[in-house]
Amino acid sequence: MGNNVIIYAGAMLLGNITIGDNSIIGVNSVVTKNCPPNSIMVGTPARNIREQ
Repeated sequence: MGNNVIIYAGAMLLGNITIGDNSIIGVNSVVTKNCPPNSIMVGTPARNIREQ
């Protein structure tokens, strides 16, 4: 898990994944893949809605 990561209530991180710096995991999201830096992951399964 990178620096400055926010994980909201109910989110699940499944498996051996990496969360990039400055990323946000939304409420009740299910993350099953690596999350790139500066992204917002939402949904079930989580998808990236922003990447800079």
